[in-house]
Amino acid sequence: MAATSTRGLATRRLLVTLGAVLAVGWGSGCGWPFRRAPLRVVVESVPGTLDPHRQNQIVSWAIVANVCEGLVGFTGDMRLEPVLAEGWERLDTERVRFRLRKGVVFHDGSKLGAGDVVASFERARASPVPGIQHHLIGIRAVRAEGEDTVLFETDGPAPTLLNRLAYLFIVPRTQATEREIAQPIGTGPYRVAGRDADGTVRLEAFAGWRGRPQVGRAEFRGEPDGSRAVAALLRGEVDVLRRLPDERLPEVTRARGVRAQVQPGMQVRLLVTVPGAAKGAARRALADPRVRRAMLHAIDRQRLVDEGFRGNGTVASQFVHPVVFGFDPSIAPLPYDPRRARELLAEAGFGAGFAVELGHGELPWQAVAPIVEDLERVGLQVKVRPLPFPELLAQARDIPLLYYGRSCTIGDAQDFLDALLHTPDPARGYGTENWGGYSNPRADQAIEAAGRELDPARRLVLLQQAQRVVLEDLPVLPLVIRWNYLGLSDRIEVPSRYDEWLVLADFRWRS
Repeated sequence: MAATSTRGLATRRLLVTLGAVLAVGWGSGCGWPFRRAPLRVVVESVPGTLDPHRQNQIVSWAIVANVCEGLVGFTGDMRLEPVLAEGWERLDTERVRFRLRKGVVFHDGSKLGAGDVVASFERARASPVPGIQHHLIGIRAVRAEGEDTVLFETDGPAPTLLNRLAYLFIVPRTQATEREIAQPIGTGPYRVAGRDADGTVRLEAFAGWRGRPQVGRAEFRGEPDGSRAVAALLRGEVDVLRRLPDERLPEVTRARGVRAQVQPGMQVRLLVTVPGAAKGAARRALADPRVRRAMLHAIDRQRLVDEGFRGNGTVASQFVHPVVFGFDPSIAPLPYDPRRARELLAEAGFGAGFAVELGHGELPWQAVAPIVEDLERVGLQVKVRPLPFPELLAQARDIPLLYYGRSCTIGDAQDFLDALLHTPDPARGYGTENWGGYSNPRADQAIEAAGRELDPARRLVLLQQAQRVVLEDLPVLPLVIRWNYLGLSDRIEVPSRYDEWLVLADFRWRS
């Protein structure tokens, strides 16, 4: 390795010092942008971690996306745009070269370089816990070519490489050595100013960023109790409520000083079967595709939309949202048919039903009750186990039925198929969220072929084929597609985004 010049070391120390001075100067409250009180944001759960490489939770993404950046990113309508890369070129089917944006500094004042990209990639790929490994599938190597150029080499054609790199957030190479990153150092518009004992995350605008956000400070607080969150919004104690409960929508719409705003999203609510977590008859039942099909027939999903989500959704026909590449408009939802459900249960040898545990995140009972009641009508005895969402994911392999929402975050079905439906293969990054250990060679073949196909038309056919294969087995039951609402103070403007991230730099004060 070439020796570092004295002048280079001096320059780096100067950058670090300037970064610290800017952070302290802003943090003291003098001048723009701290002339206002902090923006108060309430999210539906306390994020389990802010580590950008060791999580895949929408609440964590919504916060960390303000702190860290990737080489590329998505606009609110899911179009790719350059972020830390000013441009890129495809050299051949297996190599893409990225040119880094000049003059970018981290929150500690150090300069962004190609080595930081390499270190961040290596850390994310080697993570011992599920995170973003499925986004890194097929990337053979990442190499620095000088300080301003990075070369990505893949095992073959990688049609979703750019989409997936939007989730590889870059941290300094010095922080990439940490086992757990409690407070990430990024290049984004905000730095982490602290985290309180109750999990509240405090952010402050970073003077070294290339833009000038209106919101200078923000506090993200987790509140699983939707009623308490809405009460705080109505009292004027909250500016942004990320999840407005459906049943409180009319109340917020009528109230003065606040409003409800549609939050489009790509989330599909799922019922995931984990046969290995069950005992006795339930273990054998959940391993049988006939039983899983019976369960989907048994659930009146339109009732779930109408009663559980107050009409804010639609019945899902498949695993991904219609805006996602890979959606198949020719697939119709499996119909509600409790008679057929009983027939299938009897055919599989479970005509008398079986007892099973169902775990779910922070949801009101009316969003769970229709599922429980419908399953019990065909003979199942369902024990409900509510958990904070991070705990639900942490215990996912130990709960026989998991009820939660999953978004196809890269706007491409490959994301869902790689993580949830491919045979678990930790060495290659497949099946990181395949809690039940589902495996089908035909599905794997189509999933991997789609991951290598550069022609969009042929890729679409393969993605749709993979979905059809898995829909025959139904290890995961697609229930409903739903949309949400933001609860907002009238003093703030918040652009809607399909990825549901809360990008503070795009927020605008109304007065």
